[in-house]
Amino acid sequence: MGTTTEHESRAEKSSVRELGLVITGTLPVFNLTKDASGNQNQLILGVMGIDVSLADVQRLTPRYTLGPNGYYFAIDPNGYVLLHPNLQPKNPKSQEPVTLDFLDAELENEIKVEIRHSMIEGQNGERTLDTLIKSYDERYIDKGTRTYTWTLVNSTDYSLALVLPPYGFHYIKAKLDEVITQAKHLESIMPDNFETTGYVYLAPREYCNGLPPSSNNTAFLENFINFIDRQTPNSPDCKTDLINNLLLDAGFTSELVTNYWTKQNPAGVLARFVATGGGITRIYPKSAGEEWTENPETYEASYYKRSLNNNIYIFTAPYINKTWDGMQSSAESGIMVSKAVEIRIDGKLLKPAVVGVKIDVNAWMENFTKVASKSKCYGEICDCTKNSKHFDCVILDDGGFLLMSNQDEYIGKIGKFFGEIDPSLMKRLLNTSLYAFNKSYDFQSVCDPETETKAAAGLRSVYVPSIIEILNIGWWATSAAWSLLQQLLISLTIPHFLEAVDADSEDFSEPLSKSSCITEQTQYYFYDNESSFQGLVDCGNCSRLYHAEKLSKTNLVFILVESKPTCQSCDSKPLMQAEQKSDGPDPCILAQNPRHRKGPDVCFDSDEREDDSECGSGSRLSPSLWSMIGIQLVLLWLLSSARPYPS
Repeated sequence: MGTTTEHESRAEKSSVRELGLVITGTLPVFNLTKDASGNQNQLILGVMGIDVSLADVQRLTPRYTLGPNGYYFAIDPNGYVLLHPNLQPKNPKSQEPVTLDFLDAELENEIKVEIRHSMIEGQNGERTLDTLIKSYDERYIDKGTRTYTWTLVNSTDYSLALVLPPYGFHYIKAKLDEVITQAKHLESIMPDNFETTGYVYLAPREYCNGLPPSSNNTAFLENFINFIDRQTPNSPDCKTDLINNLLLDAGFTSELVTNYWTKQNPAGVLARFVATGGGITRIYPKSAGEEWTENPETYEASYYKRSLNNNIYIFTAPYINKTWDGMQSSAESGIMVSKAVEIRIDGKLLKPAVVGVKIDVNAWMENFTKVASKSKCYGEICDCTKNSKHFDCVILDDGGFLLMSNQDEYIGKIGKFFGEIDPSLMKRLLNTSLYAFNKSYDFQSVCDPETETKAAAGLRSVYVPSIIEILNIGWWATSAAWSLLQQLLISLTIPHFLEAVDADSEDFSEPLSKSSCITEQTQYYFYDNESSFQGLVDCGNCSRLYHAEKLSKTNLVFILVESKPTCQSCDSKPLMQAEQKSDGPDPCILAQNPRHRKGPDVCFDSDEREDDSECGSGSRLSPSLWSMIGIQLVLLWLLSSARPYPS
């Protein structure tokens, strides 16, 4: 596995960079002809190779029949992945080969270590296991079941594997042969109908030749409609199954809006949406769809993939690290709640869509404090009353992100990791096993380059002769002669080579913007199925009583705790969750448990048919000192007599 190399011309640079990651396959070329005596010698002539773009390989694979959470991957005899959905280096201009181990591409466990060993040994197998799964946005960890099936690729030393969830063994294949039905479903995604059927986002996929995907949904949707009007879904230039599934989902989702959502107006709901595996995302009302910021490609939408992995309602915190600015409420866009749609056909489990809402935080908070507060107060303690001086009431999701609080000062922090808001309480929740965490390393990250001081700067890759060589006058003679000969040949063939040229600022500025690095990621998740937790947050001089309760059929936990001002001596050092730059795992620890790797089965530098009778024979040239001095004088005379060529 490697990236392409840079070339001199700009045109070549552009074309090479468009390839992205490539797989390089090589094969030695031998001359196996027989000599006059009939003996066949093995003489290596060179090496032939080919670069295959990973993007081209992915286009040839049935991605959309595997489902959003199904995938395939391939590894080499060293355990490095050649294909994997997590093989996504964030620095595409890096010239270093990408070496990502399978156990670093996924969250490691003992069974995956065994699978990796079996694949390296070229064996076939299948295993079903429970595993931790990192979410697409790398903020959460889910628990799920996956089936791994692997086999050796013929005539190679690569091994290929297929990974499927329990609901991914079957898929829906729509058949829409009637033109009237196709036209009716196509009409439901037209922008003129957004007021009545909801705003529609189309997954940017390659539905037809001549219809390139685009990140501009409006333009892509219009191009799609116009193209299908001209070509029809059954055109040989189109992927009929992909379009039929899209149109089928468009019809179902349109009926959901017109028959149900338009007749209801629940309080506190900012938007209702449905997203499908066929590539339709429909949001109602239209105004909410215009402000929609989720990925229209459902196969790459974190909320969609997480909803399929869980059989509960998934609450998703806003991306506060990307949108939060001081007290600007990141909750203005609402909190997303989603759940997968499950259907069974002849006993086969399918999850073809995800439905959900975006709820208004202020309305949710008001209703919650009413329900969670006592109707009659005794003294000043009234449980979860708004802005209570005695109790903090918070709701966290399974990743430890804040979703709701009875304190107004927390509203602007909705979506922030709770370890940064109340570190002592979060640490206590970890100690009581309400939460667990997983640390992993991302070897494909990019970081801001570190500036080096001038004192530390110096030339690199410069050959420094040894003391013995310096004292040997022969070294000076041969080195000087070769240097002068090089300059002479270059000046004769490329007259302007040594002239000063204007540097291309683009070539220097781009690499300095970001550089490849290793980052450490930490994700939190519910440790087990225990639902109730209580105890004390001991802060030395004082303590805080807390009670935590998981909310049934959701990924939420409600926490009632004595407020922070009641105990000022608690540890205030933030517990960070955000990705941070790291030096990577400790090499000493890795050396204690090395990963299995396999060398080549055949040694290519030795063959019994090889005729090595002429190998090793040669002569040593030992020129005299006076002859070398004479050569130098001749070269100096030629160089000094050379005249510059007219430009």
